[in-house]
Amino acid sequence: MATATISGTGDQDGQLPSEAVHRIFSRLPIKSLMRFRSVCKLWRELIDDPHLSTMHTRKDTVLLHHHAGTISAFTPRTSDDASMNLRAMFKSPEIKRCKVKAVGDGLLCLRHEGFKPQKDIWYIANPITKQVLKLPKPPTECECPYGCAYGIGLDRSSATPKVVRVFFPSYESCFSYTLGAEVYDLRERCWRRPRTSKVSIFPPRVGKGAILSEERAICAKGGIHWFKETDLAGQGFDPKIVSFDLGKEEFSLLRPPKFKNPGSETGLFEVRGSLAIANHSLARRVEVWVLESSSSSKWTKRYKIEFAAFPDNVKVCVTPRRVRCVGEIDGEMVLVNFWGMHCFAFYNPKQRRSSRGFDFEHVPHVSLSHIFAFTPTLISLHL
Repeated sequence: MATATISGTGDQDGQLPSEAVHRIFSRLPIKSLMRFRSVCKLWRELIDDPHLSTMHTRKDTVLLHHHAGTISAFTPRTSDDASMNLRAMFKSPEIKRCKVKAVGDGLLCLRHEGFKPQKDIWYIANPITKQVLKLPKPPTECECPYGCAYGIGLDRSSATPKVVRVFFPSYESCFSYTLGAEVYDLRERCWRRPRTSKVSIFPPRVGKGAILSEERAICAKGGIHWFKETDLAGQGFDPKIVSFDLGKEEFSLLRPPKFKNPGSETGLFEVRGSLAIANHSLARRVEVWVLESSSSSKWTKRYKIEFAAFPDNVKVCVTPRRVRCVGEIDGEMVLVNFWGMHCFAFYNPKQRRSSRGFDFEHVPHVSLSHIFAFTPTLISLHL
């Protein structure tokens, strides 16, 4: 961290050490920090310091939409309107044909899909700083038919953004595979093997598709997490959460909470920096569990979102088994419905009620894969 001092305005004797300025900046909104970058070179360097991102406490989550290279934020049309508009934040021709495959610590990982996985092109983007970085081709090709997946997040021990590529380099038997990984470190500017890169995991059931690649990776508590339902040699399904610690660069397996019908009606997301999982399979409510301890796979049922708590004008948004919990914004859980009614519903856990619902029927080219909760950051892609 820099040790330079900043002179107080109009007072030659008044000086603040950079550590104090970091603490002040860490409590300011992102919009204010973006303006302060133009004050002077030293302030810009302090604000661009990746360590500020690890200290920043004013992290306001927003709901974003990506289509044809444009990243937009959902905003209500008016304070008393039940419709949502899209406000363009960032547009880049480089990511026009890309899909957002991972979100973590204010950064996006996007894929331009080729006619085969070896031809895919991957990018990192920060919608706030409007930076896009094309990643070099990974050194290892996937021989296993179950493909590969990507994740992105911040290594908090070094304040370094990292991209993680998870793949199956080989398979040892019909039902046991070895999971490998490669890490792209933004400081080193190259792909490399992590310190520990193997964990035993079972392949998915037939017809389900590429393991780990269908679900968007979730970054929480310094780790990247994927959820997958796996087939234990035809003896039923054994759901697991595959986690990768960005600091230790190690894999681990987490057991999700014990609830009925896991899999396609179960979703991972991030709540206040912690990993959360929602059970959408129940007829009268959505249950949200939060991970308390990764070492013991200890989960706490944090929220029960009762459909009966929604007023009639919002209840149409929460059709049982057709809503997905995507995150928390301003203390309210956000549920999205894509079947029949294209709308959001906001649920206040403290008040145990909902009074707000917004439709986005007028928004073109919307699908569940296009919408994601996002916490802005000023991390630069040019370290």
